[in-house]
Amino acid sequence: MQHLFRDWEKVEDKIRQAQNLFLFLDYDGTLTPIVSHPDLALCPQEVRLLLGKLRDLLNVELAIISGRHLEDVREKVGVPGITYVGNHGLSIQNPVGVHKKRLSPARQKEFDKISKALKDSLGKIPGIFFEDKGLILGVHYRNVPQEYFGRIRRIWEETEEKWKSRWQITHGKMVFEIQPRVDFNKGKAVREILRPSSRNTLPIYIGDDQTDEDAFREVKSRGITVFVGPGWLTSEAEYYLKNPLEVQGFLHRCAETRSEKIHQL
Repeated sequence: MQHLFRDWEKVEDKIRQAQNLFLFLDYDGTLTPIVSHPDLALCPQEVRLLLGKLRDLLNVELAIISGRHLEDVREKVGVPGITYVGNHGLSIQNPVGVHKKRLSPARQKEFDKISKALKDSLGKIPGIFFEDKGLILGVHYRNVPQEYFGRIRRIWEETEEKWKSRWQITHGKMVFEIQPRVDFNKGKAVREILRPSSRNTLPIYIGDDQTDEDAFREVKSRGITVFVGPGWLTSEAEYYLKNPLEVQGFLHRCAETRSEKIHQL
C-alpha cells in the first residue's frame, strides 16, 4: 500500500473531476481511535464539523458503516442527513428511512441460547465485555489479562464448531462476534447503497479492520480504498493512512477540493 498523501495530486484530481462523490467511512479506528471500551469511542467535534461540511457540498454523499448497533453509531456521530449502516450491513438508515433485517423466532431463540452460553462460560473472566447488538453479539477482550486468551479462544472455537451450519464467528481487533450465517457484509452494503447513484459516482471507502476488506474489494475497481493503520499490513486497499488524525486531515483536504470545484463551475 502507498501512503495516500504521497499520491495526493493523483487522488485530488480524481476527487475534483468526479461528477458525484460518495464517502464511506468506518467508525471505530477510522473516525475515532480504538479505546479500552466501546462507549468511550466518541466522535471528535472537528470530525463532526467536517462531516457536516462535506454533507452540505453539492454532489457529495456520506455513509458511516460500522459493526455497531445502528442506533449506537448514529448517536455517536450525531450528524443528520447522511446514511448510517449498523451491524456490518444488516441495518441501514438513509434520509428516506430505516431498513433492518430481523431474526426469525427460531433464529432468535438460537441467538439467545448462544449468548447465554457464552456469557456463562466467559462472564467471570476479568475485563471481558459483551456487546449485544440485537442481531450480533460482540465479545470484547481488549482489557482481559493475556493468561485468559487461550480459554477465550477455546470457547469461541467450540461455539463455532457447534453452530457452524447456521451461525458464524468473525474477528476484529480484540473482539469476536457471533453472527447469523447469512449473505451480508460491508461490501454488499456498499453495493446496495451505491446502486441508485453508481453512474458517474466516485466511491471512497476508508476502514481499519478485517470486516472492511469486503468493502475494499467492492470499491477498488472503480474508486479509492484506504486502510487505516500500518502500511506494511496486508490489505485489499490501495492506499493507507496511519491513524484517525490523518483521516481527519484527508476529510479536510477532500472538503477543500470539492469546495474549489464548486467555485470553478
